[in-house]
Amino acid sequence: MKFSGLRRHLALGMLALIFGAATWHVYSHRRAPAGAETVELYLGHWLLHTGMREAFDAAIAGYRELHPHVIIRQIPVPVRSYEAWARTQLIGGTAPDITGMLRLNEELISRHYLPLTPHLDRPNPYNRGTALEGVPWRDTFVDGLTAMRNLTPTAGEVCGISLQVNTQRLYYNRELLREVTGRDVPPADFAGLLAFGREVAAYNRRTGANLVPIAGCGPYAQFMFDLLLPSQTQRLTLEASPNRNLRILPVELAGLILGGEIDYDTPALRRSLELLHDMAGLLTPGYRQLQREDAIFTYLQQNSVMLYAGSWDYAVLRRDGIFTTGILPMPMPAPDDPVYGALTLGPVSEAAGNPEAMLGVLRSSRHPEVALDFLHYLSSQPVAAEFSRISHRVSSVIGTPLPPAGDRLAPRLEGELPGFTPDFRWFAAGSSSNFFQRHLHGALGPRGDVAAFAAQLNAEMPRHLRQDLAWHLQQIRRDVQRLDGLVAFHLTLPDDDPRRSAWTRHAETQHVRQLENLHYRPLTEP
Repeated sequence: MKFSGLRRHLALGMLALIFGAATWHVYSHRRAPAGAETVELYLGHWLLHTGMREAFDAAIAGYRELHPHVIIRQIPVPVRSYEAWARTQLIGGTAPDITGMLRLNEELISRHYLPLTPHLDRPNPYNRGTALEGVPWRDTFVDGLTAMRNLTPTAGEVCGISLQVNTQRLYYNRELLREVTGRDVPPADFAGLLAFGREVAAYNRRTGANLVPIAGCGPYAQFMFDLLLPSQTQRLTLEASPNRNLRILPVELAGLILGGEIDYDTPALRRSLELLHDMAGLLTPGYRQLQREDAIFTYLQQNSVMLYAGSWDYAVLRRDGIFTTGILPMPMPAPDDPVYGALTLGPVSEAAGNPEAMLGVLRSSRHPEVALDFLHYLSSQPVAAEFSRISHRVSSVIGTPLPPAGDRLAPRLEGELPGFTPDFRWFAAGSSSNFFQRHLHGALGPRGDVAAFAAQLNAEMPRHLRQDLAWHLQQIRRDVQRLDGLVAFHLTLPDDDPRRSAWTRHAETQHVRQLENLHYRPLTEP
């Protein structure tokens, strides 16, 4: 009995100690000064890949040499929990001064981050003495921060910068490729890639090996399909784009399907499903249940000849591989491809890139001017070059050298306009995408039946599309209400206030959203 009471008191004491430590941590994180004139900043991000924390440490140390009174501390958070962590910190008012924007929506960004738009037309002071001296800050980025502006299309403000550009590539084991195919040169085109898969199968039968052509996992396979499947809808996009703007957005595709103009028997959509089936056959069996670490481990253990992964994985392959890794841009179907060429225009441009390391300054920061100055420093050409060298990542700053031996990681700057994918990823509430993914297994594997999968989509997808469309229109009406307040606010500003002119942009966006709501509302009914 006495032992039970002692154990209970010990547990309560430990709980009190943990609570006290947590309280001190939160209080010191937001309140405690490090000295009379010391400025302490926190940088929260999800970038835990090889080389990234070291690159941030080097940049922080360089900034400290210029500004000895500024202390900057990293708060790295695993990517799987980052979204929930960031939302909790933002809503709770405890987020770091500089916080990454991974998977944050426009409402959260507009509410919690400082607009950087007023600073973007001024030169970056840390580019003095470089080729970018005197160049407006926004024009020192390869995309002019277009990707960042797209995060907040309703407000039209830029609330952050991106330090890097991601690309996806095929990495291949040079020695294993030679052993399997007798060649040192990887496939040159898409037909050659499919033929390579057959060569690996023949090698396995001949030697008793169990090699996989391409190590895959769920998220990376989706990246691959997002790249390849739009090749089959490029011509359809040119012909059927509702607004004649050379693109078909998910809501527009939903409108075309619900309006009876296209379905999954349309040649472009059927070919997309067939291409998905063929490429899935080259990946690790059961890839949909695997994660990034599984795919990289398969490749590094030489159980696969190739790995489809991101430029962010290049550093770990260089560090941990006991063989020579080559880099190959994913071969895409070309117009002369014997199977998939009829509906494609050719490889797409990667000029817009895929932004990475998106960082912004919080409105709640106690030192927003210092945090902004550190963003200037991080995105200056000299610091970006060193950051790229240490992290082995592609910088988004113009004129920055590529990482060592990483020339083929650079985005392809020439190419055609992309098509669209038929799976409705990221559309509305996700009902259509979830239905597609739940039943996709029927189209995969040696016994996969693409025709039966297409028939199932034609029969049942419209119901899910109507649900998603109703949710999408509800969000549009919320945007219109928010824009009402923005327009009214800007009209109350004095005539000579430069911010007053923004009301026209908000009013135009509001009219577009109202028109979209009126156009698609009838399609939400069976």
